[in-house]
Amino acid sequence: MTPVERIDPPSVAEFQTRYVKASQPVILRGAIRDWPAVRRWSGDYFAERYGDREVPVARVRDGALYEAASGVHFETIRIADYVDLLAPGKPNDRFMFFRIHEVLPDLFDDIVRPPYCSDVRWFRSRFWFAGPDTKSPLHRDLPENLYAQVVGHKTFVMLDKRLTRMVHRHSFLSGVPNFSPIDAEAPDLTRYPRFRDAPLMVAHLEPGDLFYIPSFWWHQGHSQDTSMSLSLWWTRGLMVNVAKAAEQFARVRKIRI
Repeated sequence: MTPVERIDPPSVAEFQTRYVKASQPVILRGAIRDWPAVRRWSGDYFAERYGDREVPVARVRDGALYEAASGVHFETIRIADYVDLLAPGKPNDRFMFFRIHEVLPDLFDDIVRPPYCSDVRWFRSRFWFAGPDTKSPLHRDLPENLYAQVVGHKTFVMLDKRLTRMVHRHSFLSGVPNFSPIDAEAPDLTRYPRFRDAPLMVAHLEPGDLFYIPSFWWHQGHSQDTSMSLSLWWTRGLMVNVAKAAEQFARVRKIRI
């Protein structure tokens, strides 16, 4: 696998020209190390401050986080109970992730929107709180994404959006139209032969890193230890209308991803 470039945070103009316009992933080393979240967030912090709040978690069933027809399997849990599940030695088949602006906007008190997306018209966010060895499905997102690694370490495997044919993606009419059935770290090439020789990239994230995932690039995250992170999604120009239409499509189809 080819390592994703890892650099000191560039100027906004350089980031836009060299990476966004070129659709090129990059890790901005230590770009969020000054966030209050980096100093404050831990399991104990969440249990103390938000312990009684009920939030969505996805449950893994038969080794899968989702069903192709119906999407991700969500249920609710108290944050304190979820933190307790992450204690060493306890079995855990749940993965907490949710849209911050819809579920727990208080988290915005601890983050600072990066200058690279501070002036955008369309902005959304998602919080990810995972135990060790938790893996997300291979998928892609329409918006640009600045992925903020706050706590713990995470590895991403990626594939260029121009190579979508290789991922055997689920049908547009399925419950997970932006997902692939392939585990990019251990692909079943008998079932998914087009993935053979896929030119993958790999990104290793540390606390304080900001990882740029370009629009429509395929990516799969894997938590190496207990991890807290944020997806900061944004788009500009004509793509704002496309993003709004995609949200409406998901609501009408009742897609849960």
